[in-house]
Amino acid sequence: MAEWAFDRAADYYDATRALPAAVLDEVVDLLVGELAASRNALEVGVGTGRIALPLHERGVPLVGIDLALPMMDKLVANAGGRPFSLVLGDATALPFGDGTFDAVVASHVFHLVPHWQAAVGEAMRVLAVGGTLLVDFGGGEPAPWHEGARRVMAEVGVHHVRPGVSSADQVRDFLGDGVARRALKRVVMPVRRSLAQDLEQWEAQLHSWTWQYSRERIHEACDAVRRWAAAEGMAFDDTARLERVIQWWAFDKRA
Repeated sequence: MAEWAFDRAADYYDATRALPAAVLDEVVDLLVGELAASRNALEVGVGTGRIALPLHERGVPLVGIDLALPMMDKLVANAGGRPFSLVLGDATALPFGDGTFDAVVASHVFHLVPHWQAAVGEAMRVLAVGGTLLVDFGGGEPAPWHEGARRVMAEVGVHHVRPGVSSADQVRDFLGDGVARRALKRVVMPVRRSLAQDLEQWEAQLHSWTWQYSRERIHEACDAVRRWAAAEGMAFDDTARLERVIQWWAFDKRA
């Protein structure tokens, strides 16, 4: 499988990945500033339209591609109809000609693609010279229990793995001198999390890294975390205030 398809996540994706309205507005303002001069833009991994629909509403001309048809069906439902061209396809083999788009957008995609070099290479291939690839790799400030829980889960054979790339440095090194990298303005989003909330989501297998494991194995790993946390005297329901930083990167194609 070239990338992890999110067919199973279509019904709950928006509820678990949506940004607060003020944060979403700030992100969209940032992206519109980069895309304002684009004649056309492609979003790879368009999903339910979490990013694409607000951009479309702001007048950005878009095409969306995704590996998961149920996710794009949800996008159409969210929009009340098909808002722009949608294509079912793989990020590692984009069905577009060289230099087709003035911009390519990829939000929380490349970290899911084991052969990420192929996906990044395809994004640059369909990008016109002078165009920009905009990427958000995802991630955020770890919770206080993060490292301990990951260690305990790994001891029973459950690993929190990002199979693709999560580093702008790695992408820059892969692309070489033909591309200039820029960090866009960071958007800060405070969140509150508890270990109880994380355990509930892990056991419900809402996150893609859990999908490769059986429900029984995930429950075994979560029970191990509960025993570890209890031994450490952790309060499961106490919330920690975390600062999630949404960092977009621009890769400008020089040649």
